[in-house]
Amino acid sequence: MSIIAMISRFPISKFGVVLAVLYVVIEVMVVREDRRSTAGGWITLRGLGAYLITLPVSALGEKLGVQPDYRRNIDMILAIGICGVLVYFLGAGFAKLAVFVFSDGTPQTAR
Repeated sequence: MSIIAMISRFPISKFGVVLAVLYVVIEVMVVREDRRSTAGGWITLRGLGAYLITLPVSALGEKLGVQPDYRRNIDMILAIGICGVLVYFLGAGFAKLAVFVFSDGTPQTAR
């Protein structure tokens, strides 16, 4: 079975997609601002925004001892992508939960 056929059978949550796209857009804006910032005297918090916005990947990387180097674009792209996927699944789960809670108790598909 091809990957395209498997993906076409997977139900796509519109709420999850919208939430993930919004998160990725905000994430990119935060990272761009974080990289552009040149303020700071004796202390600089450069990179803190990127660390916090990609916290699931950053924390897991620290635990495993392979913390991404966010000065490299490929590491930042992978962290943003992984966090976007996590937000998608979180949004899809919330949509399914809302449909189940607000319906008559029968499971339905969330869109």
